[in-house]
Amino acid sequence: LWVCSLLLAPLLPSGCSGQSHGGDRVPPRFTVDLSVAPEHRWDHVVAAESRTFVPAMRAILNSSSVRDTVGVAKAILGNELEARRLFPGELYMELQGISRASGLEVAELVLLGSFYDLFAAEKSRMKTPACTGIVAQASNGEIFHGRNLDYDFTEELASITYIVDFTRNGTMLFTAVTFGPSPGFNTAVRWGVFSVTQNERDTGSVIDNYWDLLVRGRVALFNRVRQAMETVASFDDAVDVFAHVPLAAASYFILGGTKQGEGAVVTRDRDGVVDVQLLNATAGRWYLLETNYDHSIAPPKGDDRRHPLQRALNATGPKGLKASSLWEILSISKVNVSAGERAPLNNLTIYSTISQASDPSTFATKVRGRDRSAFGADAESSSSDRKSA
Repeated sequence: LWVCSLLLAPLLPSGCSGQSHGGDRVPPRFTVDLSVAPEHRWDHVVAAESRTFVPAMRAILNSSSVRDTVGVAKAILGNELEARRLFPGELYMELQGISRASGLEVAELVLLGSFYDLFAAEKSRMKTPACTGIVAQASNGEIFHGRNLDYDFTEELASITYIVDFTRNGTMLFTAVTFGPSPGFNTAVRWGVFSVTQNERDTGSVIDNYWDLLVRGRVALFNRVRQAMETVASFDDAVDVFAHVPLAAASYFILGGTKQGEGAVVTRDRDGVVDVQLLNATAGRWYLLETNYDHSIAPPKGDDRRHPLQRALNATGPKGLKASSLWEILSISKVNVSAGERAPLNNLTIYSTISQASDPSTFATKVRGRDRSAFGADAESSSSDRKSA
């Protein structure tokens, strides 16, 4: 049933016109068969996209912000002992296959696949407050999950954003949004079970991250998500896993399920859970919203995406919630800059995704347009805009 639904699914939310910004596009879509030997699962993806993703990967590694650390990081993380700890089991074998097919070094792929773990920290030169995650319950009980993924290296990552359907023995298991052919990811849906997205949470220093990676031998975060996609069989178990799995860098996990009340935002430190928020429509908590700040802390002036999103969600209400309205909310580009607000759709937004774990036909991912003038990231809303929001 899931396979048929996905094959027939439209690439945009049903009835969704959304806001189009300077050439939004649907990224390439591939199927990765987990029944195939891991060293060859990604061969067809590499063959189709190597002329794009290899230069993009090398551009990132040669960028001024990271190139001074690449040599040392490759030596420390890219050796086989550490690489197998970061990419356990078949994930390392997949990495070897991608390396063979693409010509990129395994060490380079390990570094790129561990980027978040290396650089997400309060005291990091690569600190990037970015991303939006929303899980919400409509008045009919349906759960909707949306995200904007914002990050540095916007042009490079936009060019290698893919949708990947993972199957085994002809059965669709889960769908993920990846950067290039990569075993790990931070946006995924296990059909009929749960969806998950992850946002950056900056705490501590990169030294803490390195300690957890190298001394404590922790798995790279994107690979933790991949492991959960393959093994977790219920929404409650997913919340438990993401609340307690050891991490090398703090994070927010936004999860959606298939039943009323199945929505959560899990706030994480490296070693344990800080907070779990759950949907509770009867108590008025019909949506949960996460950017990059704990819900108990006011967002800083200049990066307040929370209040524009709250206004839009409150104006929509559970009766108005559907895929198209959630897409419109993620596409807000005019905000009250003078009040310290920042647009949810901004100049770091790489892609947006809408999903329902209960309904594959809702799934949609679009790489956002590269015409920066169309985003209005620093645009001031008119007074009428602010009243209607």
